[in-house]
Amino acid sequence: MSAAFRTITIPRRRPGFIVAFALMALFLFVKPLETFAAPVSLEELLRRTGATLRWDPWRHTGSLNRDGTVLVFRAGDPWMVLNGDELVVTGTVLDEQGRLIFSEEAADEVMRIFGVDSESAGPYRLSTILIDPGHGGRDAGASRSWPVDDLSYPIMEKDVVLEVSLQLAEALNDTFPDKNVILTRDSDIYPSLEDRVELANGVELGPREGMIYISIHANASLNSDAEGFEVWYLPRDYRRELVDPGSLGSDGTTIAPIVNTLWEEVFTHESVRLADMILEGFDDQLGTDVPNRGRREESWFVVRNARMASVLVEVGFLTNESEAARLRSPEYLRRITQAIYNGVVDFVAYFENRES
Repeated sequence: MSAAFRTITIPRRRPGFIVAFALMALFLFVKPLETFAAPVSLEELLRRTGATLRWDPWRHTGSLNRDGTVLVFRAGDPWMVLNGDELVVTGTVLDEQGRLIFSEEAADEVMRIFGVDSESAGPYRLSTILIDPGHGGRDAGASRSWPVDDLSYPIMEKDVVLEVSLQLAEALNDTFPDKNVILTRDSDIYPSLEDRVELANGVELGPREGMIYISIHANASLNSDAEGFEVWYLPRDYRRELVDPGSLGSDGTTIAPIVNTLWEEVFTHESVRLADMILEGFDDQLGTDVPNRGRREESWFVVRNARMASVLVEVGFLTNESEAARLRSPEYLRRITQAIYNGVVDFVAYFENRES
């Protein structure tokens, strides 16, 4: 490998001190654009590489794609993201009134990447699916007693979501025996919120591997008429600390937010796609009789602390008498499980075939 082709592999979930420090060190060697003698136009670069371009003028971001190799860049940044998991220190791309200009160094690196049959251009793989049944043990979650055959019986969130989660894990294991399907609990115990997140963030992933976090809950409301299902994800403007700026010295506060933003955009996009696919699964299984309350934003603890695409699914309201009666039915829980399962299967197909 040429010394000019500098790449940094980013841990998919836990970018840490070594990665960020290396990025900071390499950043110091990137030359400013005005020192380059021969900038290259986009048209010339596309002609020479045979790549295709996608460009978002509002975010000033673009991607170059050829034969499964993808380079994502943002105008003004001195690096690009290669195949979703490597930062490549290149050089700057300028957006001059809608016309893209590549510095000589950036153009050289782009041509070098597309001119070499890289082993890193393999397929994406969703290797891990983590299912988190909410509450458990001493924490019953939402609960309500409703009459059954003239007798009052309680229904508890922890029991409903555990049954759905166990069925979901079994179905996914049958369909994807090569994937790691993890449950945060498989019985009536209470792992803390911190335990659940630590389990998720501790999963080791290989290059171009990803994982998703699905937290399953049942709802409650002071309004006894409230019913239906909904899926929550982290607000688009929420920023997690995926890289610790304090570990990077004096320049850490400059570099860490850039890396954080890149990964937040990836995780948010994946979370939205997963949420929409699960909602479609509910619509298909439950029909129009059960309200679809849609996709919603909230910074729930597990969602905001899990460093991956993550959603929180509310399967129904225990405080609504008719919905609570449905949630007692094994057949209805099977349909809920099938809904979430279908959404996950669709997301796996999207994730693993997105380059095509």
